Amino acid sequence: MISTVAMKLGTLFGIDIYINKLLVILICIAIVLGEGTKLTVIFLVVFVHELAHMAMARALNLRVSEIELLPFGGVARIESFFEINPRYEVYIAIVGPMSNGLLVLGCMALKNMGLIPPRDYDFFIQANLMLAGFNLLPAFPLDGGRILRAILSRELGIKKATRITTIGGFVLALFLVMTGVYALYYGVFNLTLFVMAGFLAYSAVKENRMVTYVMVRDLTYKRDILIREGAIQSRELVVLYDLPLRDVIRKFVPHRYHTIVVVDERLRPRGYLTEKDIADGLMDYGLNVPVSRLLAQPSRKRGVNGEARS
Repeated sequence: MISTVAMKLGTLFGIDIYINKLLVILICIAIVLGEGTKLTVIFLVVFVHELAHMAMARALNLRVSEIELLPFGGVARIESFFEINPRYEVYIAIVGPMSNGLLVLGCMALKNMGLIPPRDYDFFIQANLMLAGFNLLPAFPLDGGRILRAILSRELGIKKATRITTIGGFVLALFLVMTGVYALYYGVFNLTLFVMAGFLAYSAVKENRMVTYVMVRDLTYKRDILIREGAIQSRELVVLYDLPLRDVIRKFVPHRYHTIVVVDERLRPRGYLTEKDIADGLMDYGLNVPVSRLLAQPSRKRGVNGEARS
C-alpha cells in the first residue's frame, strides 16, 4: 500500500503514479531558486528509472500496482510475491541503474550528432550518473540494497537479509546527516541531504516492519508454485521443541519448501512439521508460541517413521 506521505499524479498503462510529498518540497524549492530546467531533467531521469523497473517486472509476468517517485529515485510496488525469488528481485532492481546508463549513452550519441547543447548535456549526464551511482549503494531501500538482500536471502532468509541491508540504510542516512551538518558548519545549507537521510531512515523502519508479512506471504506462495509446477526444492530444519515460531521462520530461505524436525534437549525427535503447519500455527497462535504447541495437534504430531502418534 502507498505511504501516507504521497499524492497521486495519475494513471499510466493501468498503473497508479504517486509522488512523495518530500519530493514535492524539493520541487518547490527548485522552482523558487529558478532551477526549472534542472528540475525537469531530474524528474525525467527518475521517471525513466522507475519505468525500467516496471517494464522488467511485467516482462517477468509480475503485476505492478503503483509507482511512487521519491527524492532519490522511486519504488515500483509489485503485487506478485517476487520477494521469495531472489533472481527476480535482482533483475528488477538492476534495470533501474542500467536505464540511466543507457540514457547517458543515448545523450552522448545525440551530442556527437550536434543535437544537444553542451550546457544541457553536462547536467543530464551528471543527473543520470548520480542517480545510478547512489542507487547502487548496498543500502535498503536503494536498488543496490535490494540486490544485496536477494543475494543474502538465499542463505540467511528474507528476514535476516532485510535487517542487514536496512542497517546499511541507517548508516547511509547517518552519513548524509553528518555531511549536511559539516557543510552547515562552513555556511552551506543543503536541504536535500537532510530530506534524503530522513526518507532513507523512514523506509528502513517501514521495511523492517513489513518483513514478517512478506514471510507469511512466502509460505502461501510456495503452495501455488507447487500446484503450478508440480515440484519445488526442499530444505530440512531441526529445531528444539520450545523454539518460538518467529525464530523458526527466521531460518526459512526463499524458493525452498521446508520440513521441520522437532527435537527435545537430548536431540530425540518429537515430531515433524511442514511449512503449512507453521503457517497455520502463525494464524492460530501468533509468532511467540513454541513449536511444540503445534505438535499437540493430533494431525500434526508424527513419529520418526511418519506414523501418527496419539
